[in-house]
Amino acid sequence: MRRAFSAICLVIFLSACSGDADEIEGRRTPLPYTGNGLPSATVSIPDGVTLSERKVDGTARLYDFSLRGRPILGLYLGPDPSFNPTDGDPEIQSEFVGGLPAKTVTAHAGDQWSRDMLVQSRAPVFYHFFYRNLRDGELLIADHIIGSLQER
Repeated sequence: MRRAFSAICLVIFLSACSGDADEIEGRRTPLPYTGNGLPSATVSIPDGVTLSERKVDGTARLYDFSLRGRPILGLYLGPDPSFNPTDGDPEIQSEFVGGLPAKTVTAHAGDQWSRDMLVQSRAPVFYHFFYRNLRDGELLIADHIIGSLQER
């Protein structure tokens, strides 16, 4: 019963956020140099958000999205994400982001939300988006960025 209630809350939350996140405007920005074997992709970045990139190794990158200097969203792009959802788990939701298959898990405590989303690239790598303990505007901005992913 508790899982069913959690699933219903998740669906309501995602439905509510997707509409609000769509109303946020941003500038289409390519992810910084992704390197050999990694796809070229863009995201929509709202005003006040900065994007920085860290090279994990030759086959992966880690990106940080910060709002007014505070990190709100992380993105790992590479072959071996630390998040690996299992099909059939009732906590895992399947969806599409930019036409790519994705699996997501969300959790909340009070008015704070956390999310892990694994998006399968057309290349043999993954986009692993993650945020922790976001509220209100930060949450909508992070979901806007995630939902705007487009591979070129």
